Amino acid sequence: METRLNEWLNKLLDTQNVDRVIAVDTDSVYLSLGDLLDKTIRDKNPTKERIVDFIDKICREKITPFNQKVSEELAVYLNAHENKLDMKREAIFDKAIWTAKKRYIVNIWDNEGVRYKVPEIKVMGLEVKKSSTPSSCRKKLTEAIEIIMNKSEDDIISFISEFREEFQTLPPGDIAFPRGVNGISKYMKDPNHTPIHVRGSILYNKLLSDKHLTKDYPFIKEGEKIKFLYLKLPNPIQSNIIAFHNSIPKELDLMDWIDYTTQYDKSFVEPLKIILDSIGWKTEKVNTLARFLRKGKNDGK
Repeated sequence: METRLNEWLNKLLDTQNVDRVIAVDTDSVYLSLGDLLDKTIRDKNPTKERIVDFIDKICREKITPFNQKVSEELAVYLNAHENKLDMKREAIFDKAIWTAKKRYIVNIWDNEGVRYKVPEIKVMGLEVKKSSTPSSCRKKLTEAIEIIMNKSEDDIISFISEFREEFQTLPPGDIAFPRGVNGISKYMKDPNHTPIHVRGSILYNKLLSDKHLTKDYPFIKEGEKIKFLYLKLPNPIQSNIIAFHNSIPKELDLMDWIDYTTQYDKSFVEPLKIILDSIGWKTEKVNTLARFLRKGKNDGK
């Protein structure tokens, strides 16, 4: 389908070997139709509605029938009993960011015929949608993506800086990574290559025993949902990680050792950086030596 669509669009637009397929998946093809719009719509500044209307029409009248024709040809070629491939237009979007296969963000104006006055952002395969992301970060990552799609690099840099200050004030349970824990008994016998959240769980249970807190706090058990976070080193328990249920027992006296900086970078900045790197944006303002030298040259120095 990728090959045939490219051949058809190259013929239609009188070009050669231009790849207009952004991505393909098991059951989907993503097409870039910008040059088709430029060639067909004569308005200098067409409205979003006019652009979406045009794409909807070209998909309905040209691309969908062409896909059906190709599917039927493939069924004949493969000697299939019946053609079972039926591709229809899904989303029309004006902006998209791909970070890897099956990991993307799209700014949708029309989804299967449902038109939006304000674009809907669809996120696939990124940390913002994962249950393993701290609860305090999921909403903020969604807000950050809206800024990335609709505002500027300076806006996202300011947003990251502002949330960093807010993050420092949040309780441990809100910033910790959620996980399901398995293999506690296994890794207690063979600690090599222990997953970080299991290591934190084993340590938590040991601390409860050592400090005689088992009557007040239950052990972390196999298959339970837990949370874990990073600790600053050195610290009294000699570990960079601790796991817990919903909150850290005050008797463990670990509040002063919580590594908010590492926790913030790993849970919020790093997932964003994957997106920002793909479009050449930074997470913070950087005054590089090159910029300094360029300014000096312009000043005649």
